[in-house]
Amino acid sequence: MKKENPTVADVAKKAGVSTATVSRVINAKDKVSDKTKTAVLNAIKELDFIIKQDTDLYDQDSKTILVFVTELRNPFFVPVLDGIQNSSYKHGYDLLILQTKELYKEFSDYESVLKSQRFAGVIFLSSITSNQLKIITQKLNYRLPIVLCSEYIHDMDIPYVCIDDVASMKKATKYALSIGSRNIAFLNASLNQSYARRREAGFRDAMAEYKIEVNEDYIIHLSSVSYNLAYTNSMHLLKQKTPPDTIICVSDVFAAAAINAAKKLGLRVPEDVAVIGFDNIDLSTMISPTLTTIDQPTYLLGYQSCELLMEKIYKPNTPNKQLYLETELIIRESTPMVVKKETL
Repeated sequence: MKKENPTVADVAKKAGVSTATVSRVINAKDKVSDKTKTAVLNAIKELDFIIKQDTDLYDQDSKTILVFVTELRNPFFVPVLDGIQNSSYKHGYDLLILQTKELYKEFSDYESVLKSQRFAGVIFLSSITSNQLKIITQKLNYRLPIVLCSEYIHDMDIPYVCIDDVASMKKATKYALSIGSRNIAFLNASLNQSYARRREAGFRDAMAEYKIEVNEDYIIHLSSVSYNLAYTNSMHLLKQKTPPDTIICVSDVFAAAAINAAKKLGLRVPEDVAVIGFDNIDLSTMISPTLTTIDQPTYLLGYQSCELLMEKIYKPNTPNKQLYLETELIIRESTPMVVKKETL
């Protein structure tokens, strides 16, 4: 029995090729052998697949890569974009960067941009919600090469480059516990963001391993990576009758705000309150005291993402790769330098 409303993925599976190859055949693109083309056309015929050529967004002759980025004011993205640009330049491609902010949420928003100019491929460096990202990438995946950078979707076969957020935050939290911290606050982003959910899971896992109860009043979720929001919430935390002895943050921007809030209140960092960040951006060594943080290989995240995209452009049938890059805890002045052995 034929499947009702067959998709490009169904055609690709039956023909034994990638969805990008099906798109090339459908839209009469080059670089497809006669044997492959015959297999795809036979699969289309057997499945009664309806060809809609006007849905193609891909141009194999384009020399422009499009990068969707959440907001350019977030310093985390600067070295990532450097990596993407250096890779694209090496391969002879130009880079177009579009800031999505809260303006681009639906598939139609992205589709209209992609239809305005043909691109060789797309990199998503945009922290839209997991559900939005899944819907958008599902609809775009067979229409042009796509790579996710610093993000991933577990149940979709899409290439990505990222870090292990859960393990990285567990590493930071276990260090806080090893220096004797017990009343720990967690300054997080919105749980609409998958990285925020994963990092909070890592925090909670580490606390559970040490059998330390999480103070839910000290779990803060901020709507954006905003210094001002983090500063205001840090002031609130530190003014409590029993303030936290450590504040762990999901970004160095949040951590810088926490340090400055503590100093404003006359508290010493790290003697009165320790602060741990995440990312190891330049800001982490510009503030005083310098920041203990998780080092993300930001430049490599961008560079490797673009390299994966180039591989999909040059060799469309290459299996999708998912790469996890290593992180490292960098210990600086915002936390005590001596581990308390009795807490290990």
